Amino acid sequence: MKIIITAVLFFFLCLHVQANTYFRAEQTGIPIITSNSVVANLNLSYFQSGHSKLFVRSADGFIVNNENPAVKIPVNNLYILCDGQSYQISDKGWHMFFSDPGEGAGVLNKNVNLRLENIGELPSGMYSVLLKFMNRDGNMRDYEGEYMFSFSVEEKQTISSFSGEPLIRVGDDDIFNSYSTVKNQNDIRLDLSSNTKWKLCLDTSNIGKLDGEYYFYIKNVNGSVVDYEHNRTRILPNRRYFLARGTGTIDGIESGNGIPTNLIIEYSFRNPDSKSYIKEGVRQNPFTYIIEKE
Repeated sequence: MKIIITAVLFFFLCLHVQANTYFRAEQTGIPIITSNSVVANLNLSYFQSGHSKLFVRSADGFIVNNENPAVKIPVNNLYILCDGQSYQISDKGWHMFFSDPGEGAGVLNKNVNLRLENIGELPSGMYSVLLKFMNRDGNMRDYEGEYMFSFSVEEKQTISSFSGEPLIRVGDDDIFNSYSTVKNQNDIRLDLSSNTKWKLCLDTSNIGKLDGEYYFYIKNVNGSVVDYEHNRTRILPNRRYFLARGTGTIDGIESGNGIPTNLIIEYSFRNPDSKSYIKEGVRQNPFTYIIEKE
């Protein structure tokens, strides 16, 4: 009988120790990413025995992009929000963010938010940092738990143009002037934005049959362009032409960190046959530009 009582007592003591050392941090929902912040919701579960104080610290000084470790966000940009108060997280030591003078014992839950602030558009990839939490009970015993704060920035590329479609005006002097080039009246400027390596192409699948020879020529590039088509290139229907490629247009992690990146494209037309009549007037073709991850 003593053996049974001893076994039961030992089992109870084991449960008591496990309950006191219990601390769990779990994310609820998906982090919300905006142009200047990342917010994640956490539920903290811990065993309280009398007075509890909750602390947090970071295991590292930076939130690191796992695909490109050179991209780092200082962990000092990360805050924990608890009961309407905001507390900065650091790797320099423990920071208390909650104190509960309640009595009694039991497993409690506390909802908090993590908020990464003062960031701009971020390069794509998975970012992460290990956070450590601690509960200090009324007897000054410390019980710790860990949580890997992570979020994913999706690939994002955009194109904008302030000059419309290529406009070529063929006049009276051009209609029988074979091999004379008529250039567009408005050079096309394409502004590009990408948080990863990118490639830009010209798609002609929707232009149909052409009444002469059309060409494009890249006159100028700026920003993160590392390579582009240098030759004057004839345009044919149902093709995809390489225009340019480059690195991400995001420089650093602060707001306003974009690198202005653009291309200036000249379009032209010519009549290749002096015996063929080319109707005068305006030529506008609905070219499609495609930007994608390289």
